[in-house]
Amino acid sequence: MVRSLTPAAQQRDEHGWNFGSAWPPSYEAFGRMRALATLQKARALRPRSVLEVAAGDGSLSACLATNGAVVVANDLRGEGLTEALQTFENGGEITALPGNCFDLDPAQTGRFELVIACEIIEHVAYPVDLLRHLRRFLNPEGRILLSTPNGLYFRNALPTYAAIENPGSLEMRQFQPDADGHLFLLTVNELSDIAAQADLRVEEVELYATPFITGHCGMSRLSGRAAARLWYSLEKLCQQLPSAFRERLCCSMTAVLRPAVGIIEARPR
Repeated sequence: MVRSLTPAAQQRDEHGWNFGSAWPPSYEAFGRMRALATLQKARALRPRSVLEVAAGDGSLSACLATNGAVVVANDLRGEGLTEALQTFENGGEITALPGNCFDLDPAQTGRFELVIACEIIEHVAYPVDLLRHLRRFLNPEGRILLSTPNGLYFRNALPTYAAIENPGSLEMRQFQPDADGHLFLLTVNELSDIAAQADLRVEEVELYATPFITGHCGMSRLSGRAAARLWYSLEKLCQQLPSAFRERLCCSMTAVLRPAVGIIEARPR
């Protein structure tokens, strides 16, 4: 367990994300992998100050605060965020700013070494505007860390952003906090194009979560403790494939963006 949960909260682990009771291939194992992959990338950036928008259960913010970062957490569901932070031993060290992230102002919050936006960009009708807004919160050496579904994943049914002719038609559906609120998906190249329009460049992209972990394609029927090592080994092997194959096999991506000096083409690792 990597989360600084209070003793009472440690007794609640319905999804198995904290104690390893969610075995692959399954949605729960995928959720745990996504959370850990994002935390690993955020910690590798060694931020001293963090703003997390759409912070959800606050677990990523709490983990980074444990590492000594000054953390500000924002979420549209303010009451839920406040309750979630109370489940962490260091929840009181995190500044909670409830409400729409577009209403935040760097003049009040200050600027940060890291701005985190996980699983939000696909819920926003105008993703370029979102990235432009988040860029305002970066200090000169700051970075944005985001995660989003990979638009080229072979099982995806939603259109990718380039196929949306009229983003204005999506406005009434944005900011919905569940899978039904996905307005579109992003490919690696689309993310790079959107970032460039926001005067950002994609510094790094990681693709992960194959059906060996997610349980897609009926593989969840093979879920269990006995085969868990096999599934994680196969996932690791898939990470060695050329990017063109991983873009079809992996359902998630994590990207690091920074202010553009010269726009470069993003290439997934």
